[in-house]
Amino acid sequence: MSIPRKAARPQLTSLALLQREVNQIFERLASIESPAADLSSEWCPSVDVFERAGKLVVVVEVAGLGPDTLRVVCRERELTISGERKERRPPGIAAFLCMERPLGRFSRTVPLDVAVDLKLAEARLASGLLTITLPRLKDRRGRETVIPIAWEGPAS
Repeated sequence: MSIPRKAARPQLTSLALLQREVNQIFERLASIESPAADLSSEWCPSVDVFERAGKLVVVVEVAGLGPDTLRVVCRERELTISGERKERRPPGIAAFLCMERPLGRFSRTVPLDVAVDLKLAEARLASGLLTITLPRLKDRRGRETVIPIAWEGPAS
């Protein structure tokens, strides 16, 4: 008596395995929801975010930019710093042999996961660093607030 055997599955070639892996990568990339990025950005300055003395401090490296070319906006728990570095061609230069400092527009968005007091926010530009200081609001969790109850007596 012979034992019935299942039909052998065809072996996947190396190329077919690679194709399947590439397809899976593209599927994963397509499913990632990225925040709305400013597609007009041409470069991205370095940013440091830290907390000091009850204040959130954001430091952005913007060497060569003046306050008139920068914009700082806070909207819906996001701090957006944007600006533009225009082309700088010293007089008498026909062409650059090497140009590593970026030009054009930039936009950086820093999510704020803590409550800040925007009325007391400050921004200072010195030595190529834009320093934005945002005082934190005191933590209100655990604080008890009594809500008065209006009583409407029975209708007469």
